[in-house]
Amino acid sequence: MTAQDLHEHMRKVGPWVDWDGGTCDGFKWGDPATQVTGIAVAWMSTLSALRQARDLGCELFITHEPTFYAHMEDNDAMRATQPAQAKIDLLDESGMVVYRCHDVWDVFPKLGVVDSWAAGLGLSGPPVAEAKYYAAYEVGPVTVEQLAREIAARVRPLGQNAVEYSGPPDQAVTRLAVGTGAITNPFQMLELGADCLLVTDDGVCGWAQTTWLIDQGIPSIRVNHCVAEEWGVENLAGYLRETFAPVPVHYVGIGSLYTHVW
Repeated sequence: MTAQDLHEHMRKVGPWVDWDGGTCDGFKWGDPATQVTGIAVAWMSTLSALRQARDLGCELFITHEPTFYAHMEDNDAMRATQPAQAKIDLLDESGMVVYRCHDVWDVFPKLGVVDSWAAGLGLSGPPVAEAKYYAAYEVGPVTVEQLAREIAARVRPLGQNAVEYSGPPDQAVTRLAVGTGAITNPFQMLELGADCLLVTDDGVCGWAQTTWLIDQGIPSIRVNHCVAEEWGVENLAGYLRETFAPVPVHYVGIGSLYTHVW
């Protein structure tokens, strides 16, 4: 296969994506005509992850998030910084191709980010309400603190050993809304009739949105952005492993970007 074969497949299975310039998905580095004998998949093309892919002999690196520190990455000034240049040097030396798979995979049915996140949290059955990037599930009644502890136990294997929550610890929760990675807009999540929101550190602003929720008595639980998407990215690797067999597909886990101490 070539790297271009992957792109054509994503265009076919992701008709909801605006492929004519309205998406961040696509090639970010390298020649699409490159022959591929190994694929690496990660939540983000960090320098460490790229090095792992190179050492595994992968010609194609598929990332969910940006390579050069900006969402669209079109002629972004961040490319002139030292960390970006280190990535460019590695990519040029190895000949590796970088492809971003974000808008396709966020809402891909069952295996995509939002559905994988809910499944990994043990939220079973169809959602009671949903929008493109959001879903709400019946969870209770359970207290905010109990729910936060249950979520913390679920995400601990991903490297996040604590979660944050706002609101009275004994407040009852019956409907939890989840979002897709950093797409955890409280205003849209509340439209699903939720009485508790599971948000991410990149998806809410504490002094604005979290306090807005607190002032109206809506509790929220917050996790790391990467943690909320890791299960979906791992499922992407599995999907590609089946779709492009026998080409080896390696999942490079990133896990929580932060370590908690207390």
